[in-house]
Amino acid sequence: MNKSLKFILVTVLFVLSICTICEAKLPASWAEFKQEYQVAAKTPQGALVMLFKGIFCYTKAVTTNNTQLKIDAGKMIRYAVHSETPIETSGYYSTFRERLNDPDYYYIFRSYCQGTSVDNSYQMDPENFALNIGKYVYEGTKEGKSYCQLFLSSTGADTIRYVRQTKELDGLWYTTTPHCVYLDTRKPKSYNLKHLHDHDPDYD
Repeated sequence: MNKSLKFILVTVLFVLSICTICEAKLPASWAEFKQEYQVAAKTPQGALVMLFKGIFCYTKAVTTNNTQLKIDAGKMIRYAVHSETPIETSGYYSTFRERLNDPDYYYIFRSYCQGTSVDNSYQMDPENFALNIGKYVYEGTKEGKSYCQLFLSSTGADTIRYVRQTKELDGLWYTTTPHCVYLDTRKPKSYNLKHLHDHDPDYD
């Protein structure tokens, strides 16, 4: 099979396998999140949904100036990516942290949800979202841990993206390489209008 045909086949399989995962109300606290994670993260897909729950809790905390929720949401995200250090101080996640704290970049996270687009500024309901998740590719097991790639579609990107996940010794999946989650995508119309005059000193 030549490379172009193989790429087309993989793309078709991905599109056919896209599934909708709808999740209701966001967790109100770190304790509630952790309890829910023990059940949801028994699958790679559930673990990714939980990461996005943590992300949407964080963005909600920033936009509503809710200090306690922001602290809790930081713990949620740290747990979901299985980070030994807090997201707030991790050099490894500096770009992630910057975008979590800047509402101008929240469209990136929303773009992974169904019903969003550039034209509607990636509008969605964080309390009842659906992720565009494709098939996962099992990468094997080493020293008791399992590894996989989970494909994820952004409505603002032309190419398929993926995260890498690890099934840790506790039997739960974690999104240990989540970089595509905060990778930039096409900016919404609202963003372009807001920054229309950034180059003009008269608007400083």
